[in-house]
Amino acid sequence: MQILIVDSSVQVIDRLEEILSEAESVCAIHRAVSYNEAAVFFKEDMPDVVLLDSGLRGNGTINLLKKIKETGSKALVIILSTRYDDFLIKECKLNGADFFFDKYYEFEKIPAIIDSIAANKN
Repeated sequence: MQILIVDSSVQVIDRLEEILSEAESVCAIHRAVSYNEAAVFFKEDMPDVVLLDSGLRGNGTINLLKKIKETGSKALVIILSTRYDDFLIKECKLNGADFFFDKYYEFEKIPAIIDSIAANKN
């Protein structure tokens, strides 16, 4: 599976890459630190899963969710957030997010979710 990590923090991306190495089904990991980088990636390639920071600048998270769905991509989107805000969760789900995890305390769930997604695709 191809994974795209979109987060404004390089340290978070590095940590996610480290954690994703535990997932048996991951074959490629791509990185983007902004909405623009992620949007360009979607023009060139279609990942299977997107790990998306809920706090991209300029409402970038919601705009990127919309862009992903506009491309016709079947990518599953996992929103990573530092806060549980009911409005944010609702807005993300309305715009196509599939999962919502706490960025700091639920990282360990991600490899199992990725492997489960891969198993269900086959």
